Amino acid sequence: MAGTTTKILLFSLILLPQCIFATLVPPHLEDAVVALGSMQPFESPGQPCTLRWTTEGTGFLYGYLIKNDPNPAKRSYMIYLVTNRHVIEDHVKGQRLLRMNLQSSHLTGECSQAKPDETIITVRINPVSALTGGQQFPLPINNWFFHPNNTIDIAGTVLNAPFLQSQGLLDAFFSSDQIVANKEKLKSMGVSAGDGVFVLGFPMNLAGVQRNYVIVRQGCIARISSMLGGADPTFLLDAFTFPGNSGSPVILKPEAISITGTPAQNNAYLIGIVRSYIPYTDLAISPQTGRPRISFEENSGLAEVLPVDNIDEAIRFWQQANPQAR
Repeated sequence: MAGTTTKILLFSLILLPQCIFATLVPPHLEDAVVALGSMQPFESPGQPCTLRWTTEGTGFLYGYLIKNDPNPAKRSYMIYLVTNRHVIEDHVKGQRLLRMNLQSSHLTGECSQAKPDETIITVRINPVSALTGGQQFPLPINNWFFHPNNTIDIAGTVLNAPFLQSQGLLDAFFSSDQIVANKEKLKSMGVSAGDGVFVLGFPMNLAGVQRNYVIVRQGCIARISSMLGGADPTFLLDAFTFPGNSGSPVILKPEAISITGTPAQNNAYLIGIVRSYIPYTDLAISPQTGRPRISFEENSGLAEVLPVDNIDEAIRFWQQANPQAR
């Protein structure tokens, strides 16, 4: 009877959904993820115009070490908000498109007069208290800096950490010296294809109405050896990401079990930032002519990720140009 019970238990564990392992994401890491977007006019038939939060991308708080100390509590960090460059640039394009749509639509009242400021993107940060709503702060476009290589999709801006702390808003960040794994660390840990990951972000404007509620998706590394070997600038995830996930942090999933001869990953590390999903094109072929008639672009389920090395490179470049800011 005991043997039968054991078999039933093992069979049940096999059938448990993968989401049961979502508890492996340290809660404080979710608090370091923020929504980027703006308040946009919204009007429905018979209802007055209202402003609604519209998420345009994901960002996260990154603590770059500027003063080391053997005691972690005495270390000093500059706090940066990090996301993709195209999130910032697409915000301006999106605002222009929204303005044109409003001008050509039949909206009435305030909505027809709305002219969003194209030079501002807003960050919404949750307060420490879970009972109050998030707070929005405008971030002018000219306050952002970018990676010096225009092909590397990284943007950042410095946050006023003392002010945020005084407002009860800065509760967590990804510290560059403790929970971040660059390419050299990934090599030393033996990270390879098949290792599990979590993607934290706000796909498809699903950020929450009053405050940010992070959506956690999980997947695995699909290809990383080419990036670690220097052949590719990015690595790939087998994980579905969608518009709004741009700028999402990628967290290495802690694993207590490993193959003999390989190290177990006991800690969660920030290992990259989502750039985009990789699409594929499906063609509808005419049975009469044999020529393509319609093409459909689909989400392949693969996501392209930039390593954290690119974040540090962008920050160092900005610090060299602004030595007084340190």
